[in-house]
Amino acid sequence: MTKGNAERDTREMTALRSAELTDPLPREVLLVPWGEVNSANGTFVLDEEAAQAVIEAFAAHGTDIPIDYEHQTLGGSYASPSGRAPAAGWVKQLSLKHPSADGNAGLYATVEWTEPARAQLAAREYRYLSPVAMVRKCDRKVVSLHSAALTNKPAIVGMRPIVNRMAEAVGQLREQLGLDAQADAETVVVAACERVTALTDAARRNVAESYVLAAMEAGKLTESQREWALALAMRDPAEFAAWQAAAPVVVSVGRSEVPARHDADGVRGDRERIV
Repeated sequence: MTKGNAERDTREMTALRSAELTDPLPREVLLVPWGEVNSANGTFVLDEEAAQAVIEAFAAHGTDIPIDYEHQTLGGSYASPSGRAPAAGWVKQLSLKHPSADGNAGLYATVEWTEPARAQLAAREYRYLSPVAMVRKCDRKVVSLHSAALTNKPAIVGMRPIVNRMAEAVGQLREQLGLDAQADAETVVVAACERVTALTDAARRNVAESYVLAAMEAGKLTESQREWALALAMRDPAEFAAWQAAAPVVVSVGRSEVPARHDADGVRGDRERIV
């Protein structure tokens, strides 16, 4: 694709590698991956110089970058039958993530999605985000962004599919945890971890309380020792079990009888009962 203006001789448009949407309702998405990328429209490069050029061009233009459906903003063969090109969202900010061990380097966009797009993403009707960029012919570096589109036909050769199971799991967790629909994946995971920790602690305490109760019923614990024993049973159940096995009976519990008492003349006396 080429831009029909004075820059036609030095630049051309290409649909770049589509970012995987790992969250059904993402707010930050990858627009351009780092390094040399192979696209159906040719190779292109994003390095430090290219990223800064794109960010500067975005700031200089002073308007949000549109995210449409199937590149309809480009018109021509991409135009919809109605001629309309409704927005699915707007790029509000660009940022660069440098190469690191997590492999997530590239140019990222903070996106404000429209409500229809939110519904379509949540329903997984669209799987990829495909930006359209201006690429400098002399060195194939990206220098600016024209638009981006929700699509199911990314231009990248051998593009990996979206991780649908992960996206669905995040959505289910968000709902089960009662979080806001706009909560991102990191927020959902943190909340889930906190919930798991709370449930694990509660389960551990229930088990520990059952151990302590059994020890008290066996007469090996006094009421004043309950909190100490509970703390030990929660911290190290095995150590508590070892202590309980070796501990003597210190409290008489239940119904028992003392040995028969005899008077001085050898006559057996009345029994005494301890409860």
